[in-house]
Amino acid sequence: MLLKCRFCDMLLENPSKVRRFGGFVMGAAFRVILLALMLPAAGIPFASADELITEYNIPQKESYPTAITASPDSKIWFIEFNANSLVSYDPELGGMKEYAIPSDKSHAMDISSDKDGTLWLAEQDVNVLSKFDPRTKTFKEFLIPFKNANPIVIHATRNGDVWALGWNNDMLIQVRASTEKFEKFIIPTPNSSSFDLTEDHSGNIWFVERNGNKIAMFDPEKKRFREWRVAESLQSILGTLVDSTGMIWYIEMVDNKLVRFDPKTSKHETFEMPKNKGTKELAIDRFDNIWMVQSTDNRLIHFNTKTATFEIFDLKEGESAPNSLAIDHKGRVWFTESSAGKIGMLDTAKLLDQTKNMRVKLKNTEKIFR
Repeated sequence: MLLKCRFCDMLLENPSKVRRFGGFVMGAAFRVILLALMLPAAGIPFASADELITEYNIPQKESYPTAITASPDSKIWFIEFNANSLVSYDPELGGMKEYAIPSDKSHAMDISSDKDGTLWLAEQDVNVLSKFDPRTKTFKEFLIPFKNANPIVIHATRNGDVWALGWNNDMLIQVRASTEKFEKFIIPTPNSSSFDLTEDHSGNIWFVERNGNKIAMFDPEKKRFREWRVAESLQSILGTLVDSTGMIWYIEMVDNKLVRFDPKTSKHETFEMPKNKGTKELAIDRFDNIWMVQSTDNRLIHFNTKTATFEIFDLKEGESAPNSLAIDHKGRVWFTESSAGKIGMLDTAKLLDQTKNMRVKLKNTEKIFR
């Protein structure tokens, strides 16, 4: 089987970049290197996406599944946007169950599981945050006491508090676990178009400001924001992940770069991503590997942060439109397929088996060209 060389493809598509190698990569020497990379890796087992990915039909095919999460017990939960429902799936027992969201046309945009397995939803159009108890199978909805908060993103933290971002209003909203009381904090940069919430190991809240062109951190103890500008030009940034070492990851959509940011030094390290039409969402696994869904490209992307290498997994159906992704406690990558009316699972155990036997390793393109 021919081992696909995405690095070679990039060089062939961008011959001008070859000149940046200088004297080392010239003439016959370059052709020998290129040929070596393109040769079949004899005897190397390489699982295709078809062998790694399993798809599951959902209760209502036209319901447009969107946000997805995994609870601590590795049950999978996702939103059927058009059906206004929350759906559970147990990977061990099988079978899906639907639970109607109480508010009609809630436009539930995001979902998060807390440490106890309670599900929290951001219901944008009704200005509500709701929680679903999987033990009693009941919802409790909280009308946000701030007019037109329009919650777009939600995140349940390790201490039980819940945070949400308002859409186009610079609101960061906190719900305290102990009292279920709301508090809002106004993001310093006006018209920030903030998105993507996560927390670091100290309990600080991180997000990106897409219009503000910044990454931001909020300290709940000091009730203070801190912002870092990411670039001179507007990048429409996406992401905000925290790895085990405390590094922050995000994507510069315009320049097509994955970025590692060190909050201690304020330094940014960039990695050139494979050519694509736009990433939809990111997640990070227990090995600090980063996963992305690219809806228009109809694929998943895997980035190994140790070796700085990317791998592409094309989905079987040409227009399934992967929308959101989550990683369960077994390391399996789950994602919704909005157009196909399915959810999918990539089995990383099989992926690990195949990568143990790979002999050809390609370096990160950003580091090569610099």
